Amino acid sequence: MKRFAPFFVCLLMLSSCNGLSVAAAYHAADKATYEAIAPEYEAYVQADEKLDAASKASRMRTLATWKMRLEAQQK
Repeated sequence: MKRFAPFFVCLLMLSSCNGLSVAAAYHAADKATYEAIAPEYEAYVQADEKLDAASKASRMRTLATWKMRLEAQQK
């Protein structure tokens, strides 16, 4: 029983936290990451002459779906 004591203490502490949301924290972190990376990545993709049209389109779809997921989570 003693070996489970730390688990129960943590569970008790977490159950008493109001407004703590792992999903909200993940969304905020993901949005910050998107805002930091997406503009530079998009510029890189558009400027890279080694990428053909299909490769550029695929990478742009990746950014678009990432943005769509962020917007869907915001609702």
